[in-house]
Amino acid sequence: MIHFKHEPVEEIIIKNLVHECLENFLYECYTLRFKEALWVDGVIIRPRNFIFGAGEKEYDDLMKGTRCYEKVTFVKFPKYAESVKWKDGGSYDLNLLNYNNNSKFRELAKWIKTQPEWDERPEGCSKGGG
Repeated sequence: MIHFKHEPVEEIIIKNLVHECLENFLYECYTLRFKEALWVDGVIIRPRNFIFGAGEKEYDDLMKGTRCYEKVTFVKFPKYAESVKWKDGGSYDLNLLNYNNNSKFRELAKWIKTQPEWDERPEGCSKGGG
């Protein structure tokens, strides 16, 4: 019989936290061919795991409960929707996964809202930036 064990992440390290407006975020998702992002507590979040040079140390850290994201991009998006359409992207829709019931991602959204990036206006965005 198989034994299952849940070992939650105890620490998350974020190397780059980027506040983006919806238009630029959707363009990035389109060009990188992302099909989905996470929505939680009024924020769209797209974590990127890949770290150049990641190897044995990063694997050991993961086994010890530490998760490292090379980049976390977020967009203020108050109301949940199943998807959001990029107006300049033809038929491109980004699916939003509702992670509001996931305590880890609720804590991440709460933490993002306390960071200086939350109050900054995203660069290159029209009308207030979102």
